[in-house]
Amino acid sequence: MDARGGERGGERGGELDVRSLRYLVAVARERSFTAAAASLQVSQPALSQSIARTEQLVGGRLVVRDARGVAREGSALTPAGQALVADAARVVELLDRALVRARRTAAEGERERLAVGIGTSTPRWVSTRLVQASQESPDLDVVLRHVPWGQEVAGLVDGRVDVVFVHAAPGEVLDERVRAVHVADTRRIAVFAAGHPLAGRASLDIADLDDEPIVDAASGRETWLVEPRPSGAVPRVVGPPASTAEEMLALVASGAGMAITAEAVAAAHRSDDLAYVPLRGLEPLRLLLLALADDGRPAVEDLLASF
Repeated sequence: MDARGGERGGERGGELDVRSLRYLVAVARERSFTAAAASLQVSQPALSQSIARTEQLVGGRLVVRDARGVAREGSALTPAGQALVADAARVVELLDRALVRARRTAAEGERERLAVGIGTSTPRWVSTRLVQASQESPDLDVVLRHVPWGQEVAGLVDGRVDVVFVHAAPGEVLDERVRAVHVADTRRIAVFAAGHPLAGRASLDIADLDDEPIVDAASGRETWLVEPRPSGAVPRVVGPPASTAEEMLALVASGAGMAITAEAVAAAHRSDDLAYVPLRGLEPLRLLLLALADDGRPAVEDLLASF
């Protein structure tokens, strides 16, 4: 290819731009030109033209088309399309995260600042320790940001937070994009409406809950529903799914069902209309501090090493 981007020796000129990659990733995700265009808030002709230009650059079809040459709804990518999307999705993800971080840094000033994601089940001592460490450091600010249940990895990927705390069940396989430091172990606690027949027990075995309706969890169902149960019983799940601790506890207090939560939630949400009972027979959860596997910034490394 010469300096002007023309063809030479059979090579195709031009370069892929971020918009083209983003459009292709959207088509792969939505499996529909119509849905992809809607998700990107662009016209379908503009999307189709972008894909056609990318195909011309690659030198082959990226999206399966029907006999009329129209991309089929619900169609798969061609092998060339699959090969390109495999890397394009990662490129788009990295660029989006870089932009979020740059904007955040521009808004916060020159002093380095780490955004640490915490949730309603993150123990209080963890956030207290982080705030104290930030106050003692002349070079680093730590900002605590709430991350909803189930969105911990997404928060890292899109740059909203730099590290995040999460509970993981023993043996749970983590997303390949992250690395983890084991901070502590924590118990799971059963929570009932006050007056429930099991509310006065000093402790319970998980088998004692096999016949109890349990509030559905919006994420981490294996952890918070204990599914499957050691006895083989299928949990009697009641909805709607709770996406926050407040939603879960409101449903429990109403008598809709019991729930299983982390001991940090029990410590932070004591109430006369709720009863918390320790559970026997369950391995402790692992409290993990996650960072992206490819984030080697010294401030991130230092924070991980501090736990």
